Amino acid sequence: MSQPPVYVPLDRDEVVRCLGARIPARVGRPFLRVPAEEPVQTGGVCVFPTEGQPGYLFYLLDGCIYEQDAGAVDEALAALIPGSVLETVPGDIPPETPPTSPSDPPWDPAGLRADAPTE
Repeated sequence: MSQPPVYVPLDRDEVVRCLGARIPARVGRPFLRVPAEEPVQTGGVCVFPTEGQPGYLFYLLDGCIYEQDAGAVDEALAALIPGSVLETVPGDIPPETPPTSPSDPPWDPAGLRADAPTE
């Protein structure tokens, strides 16, 4: 049996800084929700996938583990944290490429520019 996870309280601002551009999480990406009864909801969760080996620290923000460099957020991670639930960030998945604007500058999508030429 593997070692149970270790929860480490950390300052919320520090966790947000460490997660950086990974939050807000992108729509359609996996995240892990830890049990609400855990005393630490913002900080770190150290998991030990291999008995006798060092663990991996995942940042925990408001009860959720989002994608980060420590490893994949998947069923294997969920199995290491009893009571956790693997979920997907809700919403419509954005298109592969962002929409482009017309190539003739200046482009005003609302047509509200005062200096726009009139016909």
